[in-house]
Amino acid sequence: MNYIRTIFNDLYENIGKKPILVLYGARQVGKTTLIKSIMTKFTNPLYLQGDDPKNALLLEYRSAKELIQLVSGYDLIVIDEAQRIKNIGISLKLIADNVPNAKVIATGSSSFELANKLSEPLTGRNRKFYLYPLSIKELISAYGKINVNDQLEDYLTFGLYPQIVSATNRSEKIRLMKELTGDYLFKDLFLFGDIRNSFAFEKLIKLLALRVGSEISYTELAKEVEISRDSIFNYINLLEQAFIIFRLTPLYTNKTKEINKSHKIYFYDVGIRNALIGNSDPISSRLDKGALFENFFIAEKVKERAYRNRYTEIHFWRNRQGSEVDFIESTPTNDQIFAYECKWKEEVRQPLAFKNMYPKAIYKSINSNNIVDHFVE
Repeated sequence: MNYIRTIFNDLYENIGKKPILVLYGARQVGKTTLIKSIMTKFTNPLYLQGDDPKNALLLEYRSAKELIQLVSGYDLIVIDEAQRIKNIGISLKLIADNVPNAKVIATGSSSFELANKLSEPLTGRNRKFYLYPLSIKELISAYGKINVNDQLEDYLTFGLYPQIVSATNRSEKIRLMKELTGDYLFKDLFLFGDIRNSFAFEKLIKLLALRVGSEISYTELAKEVEISRDSIFNYINLLEQAFIIFRLTPLYTNKTKEINKSHKIYFYDVGIRNALIGNSDPISSRLDKGALFENFFIAEKVKERAYRNRYTEIHFWRNRQGSEVDFIESTPTNDQIFAYECKWKEEVRQPLAFKNMYPKAIYKSINSNNIVDHFVE
């Protein structure tokens, strides 16, 4: 099924405002489908696939004259999986500087590699966009609110990668999840990330999956995985830059009363998380349903924030007596604070300690009964 992606209009309307648009996102989230749907809006687009060695050679180490000849006559140039192309940053700079009214979309599934190649050459010449697994809002557009509510437990088990959502039965979803969390999802990490200890890397990501929603200690992780603390930092950074995980830092204004140093780690897709720990059991029989639901909601808020271009900060909150709030979205100056506590079924009152510390914060309790409505509002 072709889903209507929230980002479509924003991406399409920005073509030409900067010579280069860069679309980041993990493999299989739908980048190619999205840009091919955008290509239908143009008369004569050029599509080049970075995974195809012949296509890659057309762009690697080319002169301005050669690149002008390559792209002349096309009203849109699309370079898919651009991180696979050597010297792509310089090639895109030459196109931007030498082709009048250049319109280029480059996609990448590994920001650590593509961003490094683009950062200096394309300063001032590009704008970044991010595509994530399907969102609740996109699912509602495709299936309607009632169906999305009915399928919520399925989404919490198998996640929201388009191919998996479209699969028609449980065994097919499990097969696709295993394929996705095999070498394919981590392809660019192993190719570009200089991961010298694959066993330690795999052990780390499984530990992170088991500790979703909990504060993590890099020192403790280093002891358990039996690698250095610096290697733990490096591997977590790589997982972030491959759009597999993201971190939350604590909100604090008073170091003596609130924690200010720890991190929590969440997965952009809970299906990936479940596959990594080998658990595709129904939600009703799971002991981790609370952490799973928390991850699901927070990932949805991260997508919403990105697609609405909100320049806010995201955190969790906990004081030194143990009161906590799962997710905080705030303006940089904290003049607006939105706080959310997530529980699978029950409704939770705002912690009094948080209310006293941030009396103007807008608080909401999120559970399985109101989560879909929350993203319709």
